[in-house]
Amino acid sequence: MNDETEVWVSRAMMDTTLIKGFDSDIYEADEEKALLGLRMTRRAEIVTPDQVPKIMWLKPTQKLKNAPDLFLGGGYWIASAALADVLRQFDLGETKLYPVSLFRSDRKTPFDGEHFCVAFGEIKDTALPELSPRLGKVPYRTDPLWTLSLAPEDGDVALSPGATQGVDLWMEPKIRDAFFLSRNLVTALRAAKLTKRLGLTRCRVIRPN
Repeated sequence: MNDETEVWVSRAMMDTTLIKGFDSDIYEADEEKALLGLRMTRRAEIVTPDQVPKIMWLKPTQKLKNAPDLFLGGGYWIASAALADVLRQFDLGETKLYPVSLFRSDRKTPFDGEHFCVAFGEIKDTALPELSPRLGKVPYRTDPLWTLSLAPEDGDVALSPGATQGVDLWMEPKIRDAFFLSRNLVTALRAAKLTKRLGLTRCRVIRPN
């Protein structure tokens, strides 16, 4: 990623309309292993291919005509081929895109297109909550953790200059349910018309005087 002043944050992880009811092969075969992998991906810890699903199917109670370009299925973030194609053009570091086959509830009828499990594997500890008054502090925690506002605005999140260096997609350990993107990545996603459901707002990069 180039040293740019513009960094963006997505609230997609807070969007409950992106939650879709899916079951998976890994959960069916080994629930404990599946839950461990889920906890790791939520913390952007590196996971191996055998820690994410290879096959997922829609729950019988869930109605879904078409899979969105990004959604949470069975606890895993799933990207369309179109979204994955854009992401691959950038520095993802240890974040991986693992192929996953999506089926209807009969486990036989596939959803159209290819899909990929997004296994976040990069963090940058650059968030400055003390300079981000609209962030909400998560109560009853020994380790300080914050969340985005329910109606986030540009400038809500302050970051140190390190946010402009390194990978183009990452998570921040002090901010829950959010991922961050470089300016160049957001520009490419916009060109591909893939930002509609990402809930993007611009961060403030605080540079020394």
